[in-house]
Amino acid sequence: MISHLETDNLEQGYYIQAGTVLKRRDSSREGQSLLLFLRDIGPRWVYAPASSAKNRFGGATEPLVWGTFNLYQSPGRLYFQGAEIKEDFLSLRSSPSLLMAALGFYKTINKVLMPGHESNNLLNVLWSSLLLLKEKCPSDIVEFRFKWKLLKSAGTAPSLGHCVSCGSVLKGPGIWCRDGLLCSDCSSGSAGTGVSYHDLRLLQTAAMLEHYKFIEWSKMQKSTDIYIEQLKILITFFADFN
Repeated sequence: MISHLETDNLEQGYYIQAGTVLKRRDSSREGQSLLLFLRDIGPRWVYAPASSAKNRFGGATEPLVWGTFNLYQSPGRLYFQGAEIKEDFLSLRSSPSLLMAALGFYKTINKVLMPGHESNNLLNVLWSSLLLLKEKCPSDIVEFRFKWKLLKSAGTAPSLGHCVSCGSVLKGPGIWCRDGLLCSDCSSGSAGTGVSYHDLRLLQTAAMLEHYKFIEWSKMQKSTDIYIEQLKILITFFADFN
């Protein structure tokens, strides 16, 4: 990793970085402004002039596109000069449900990114999650996994295996509180939403199973109701990022 890439202001010069297009803003007069999420650099707005953006770059400026981006940092702004597309996720674009899930991932990740700071761990989580959608894994389970991993990378994920109060291993049902899950001893009198031990094990598997094992496992699940239900609770842990 090049150390100066972690600073807010890039040194003037040329850069070649891998990443994805998070957002695009079009202007017939000024061209395109792209929010790229780049390895070793993090999220950066780059500028593609109107005279060249449409003809030179084509699909490389579409959100969800992943590739290697050629950039030039001038004294005033960062310019987009071209890209080699590695993955365009066309299969997701042809499925309304998968496309909505993918766009939801992009919207969520924007809430936790710090502009101008390297976030390779989050970039890896996003890439892995899109690959799972491409493999046609159930989108509700992938979404639970994606959001829990984002929170874990940010250091705010609720533990799915330990009581948030006493730290003991959860060997039975848990009760949700604002900070995480409580064991049966610590949840006495609590009015929080409960989750059975069986469902808790499913959530642990969904969140932490290795990528390739997850593909096979998720496709064997007969219902995604538990993940939809628990997502409503999980998203409350994103409150600090809003």
